[in-house]
Amino acid sequence: MDVSIIIVNYNTRQLTANCIASIFEKTKGVDFEVILVDNASTDGSKEFFENDYRLKYVYSEKNLGFGQGNNLGYQYAKGDYIFLLNSDTLLINNAVFELVKFMEMHPEVSICGGALYNPEMQECSSYGLFLPSLSLEFDTLFRGVFSRKQLLRMKNEISTKGYACIGYITGADMMLRREKIEEIGLFDPEFFMYYEETEMTYRYKQKGYSSVFFPTAKIQHLEGKSFAFKETREKMYFSSRRLYYKKTGHNSLYYYLCTSVYMSYLLTSLLKDLFLTKDWQSAIHSLRRMKIVFLS
Repeated sequence: MDVSIIIVNYNTRQLTANCIASIFEKTKGVDFEVILVDNASTDGSKEFFENDYRLKYVYSEKNLGFGQGNNLGYQYAKGDYIFLLNSDTLLINNAVFELVKFMEMHPEVSICGGALYNPEMQECSSYGLFLPSLSLEFDTLFRGVFSRKQLLRMKNEISTKGYACIGYITGADMMLRREKIEEIGLFDPEFFMYYEETEMTYRYKQKGYSSVFFPTAKIQHLEGKSFAFKETREKMYFSSRRLYYKKTGHNSLYYYLCTSVYMSYLLTSLLKDLFLTKDWQSAIHSLRRMKIVFLS
């Protein structure tokens, strides 16, 4: 088996069905299996998917979250490569084959991912240039002034080689080698959602293994169709952010320095929203986010 495609579903029945349909429509030239992990969905997903002969359907009695859901799916995987794919994605081209072919040609790469596009088919967040750190928080505060040189280097690398080494691949689509998973592991089970891919990538980088953005593989990501502020998710995000810094060996002082810089970023965003753009909705979001960060 060349590749095992693992999808975690939680109450996204139609999105998941569309994702699976796109896999079988677009994937050619590679031997693959689809493993669908259902995190105790209540939207009829179990009845809809459990008898689909094309899938390995794995039902969990409770919602394990993104990381543990993928860990569960991995227990059933037989592929030499493991492709973790969000349920709210659609393959645009033969992305699975392209990623497998790339990994075969580049044995030094342990994690790779393709280019993600939003519902309007504009490129969206596919990677992070750097892993989270204090220097990255300062870069965020100064609106990317420090990372512009790195971004230019990455674009030049893509134009000459067709790919670029980056900090981490977004968890919406990640191709990994089974042999490296057996050595280092998959997701840390303490993360329920958010930052699990960055913490995992940190462990791989500590072993000297690289992550690569390969834009030839193209995938649509339907995330973020609503601009609504979701407080529960925000709290989960910043809780996972704190756990990331702890897991990667940083002490409380380092974390609070990072948080202070990030709060400064939120404050400057708030002032811009209030006095320059007069974007009241964004200003309210910044205020609510500041409160969550302060209490996290």
